[in-house]
Amino acid sequence: MRISSILQLFATLYLFLHAASLSGQSDSAKAVTINTNVDLVSRYIWRGIEIGHAPSIQPGLSATWRNFTLGAWGAYKMTGDGIQETDFYLSKTFKNVTLAVWDYWIFNDTTSFDISDFHEKTTAHILEAQILFSGGKTIPLNFLTSYFFYGADASKSIYLELQYVYKYGPADLTLFAGFQAKGTYYATKASFVNFGGTVKKSIPISDRFSLPVSISLIVNPYERSSYLVAGITL
Repeated sequence: MRISSILQLFATLYLFLHAASLSGQSDSAKAVTINTNVDLVSRYIWRGIEIGHAPSIQPGLSATWRNFTLGAWGAYKMTGDGIQETDFYLSKTFKNVTLAVWDYWIFNDTTSFDISDFHEKTTAHILEAQILFSGGKTIPLNFLTSYFFYGADASKSIYLELQYVYKYGPADLTLFAGFQAKGTYYATKASFVNFGGTVKKSIPISDRFSLPVSISLIVNPYERSSYLVAGITL
């Protein structure tokens, strides 16, 4: 599936969900909420791992109904061929707890690839179960537990991440620490693989428009690597 086909899929899904939201709306609010966004980042770093080795465009599309969210997310190199990513997910939020299942499809567009291949020995898909605990406004901490239960990671890795969220004036600060507790996807042994922080702020461009920007400092102690990543949201 090429990027043009993916964009066509996004457009079709958007039109379908938009029609569903219109047909299900009440006098007070729409039954289905549609969200879209596009991020541009100088490097795609995920849980301490650099993917693609180039600037990345990252579109997202989701529909939420009664705390259920169905979504798609992608990451595509802005220069050169190579590793690309298209993900799908389904989540359900219960107050301060969110349960989710993700399908990560990471493929190389210079070789033959098949999105319908789910055979565990040949698939490029990784299926993940997530539990996210959020302290909300009372306790500014989030805790993520992630388990690769099927697919391209035969070691079935477990990743844990603690986040501290703080609002300082017009900026939002998130500090994070990620640890691989089991498996070999992020490292060859149990290790801290993702330390750092992200600052997000909207920069006024005009009286009616502000541009959300972010700066992330990411350190992977296991690989002894570090990244300073800039991003904007459209």
